[in-house]
Amino acid sequence: MNLQFSPGDKVKLASGGPEMTIRGVHYDVLANKYSENMFDCIWFARNKDGKEEVHYCPFQAEELVKVKTA
Repeated sequence: MNLQFSPGDKVKLASGGPEMTIRGVHYDVLANKYSENMFDCIWFARNKDGKEEVHYCPFQAEELVKVKTA
């Protein structure tokens, strides 16, 4: 498995959006296997009431770009 991202990597969608953290390779429960080209991401954002919420979503590797860190 040639992984482009590792858990803990900081990424963004190529189209923009918030900075996210890679949780790991996505597990497809319907196919009962890991999807080599999909990664689970997690990020935090404030809702309309100003409370911080956690968000989670799998994305295709082609949709993600690494965030350069200092």
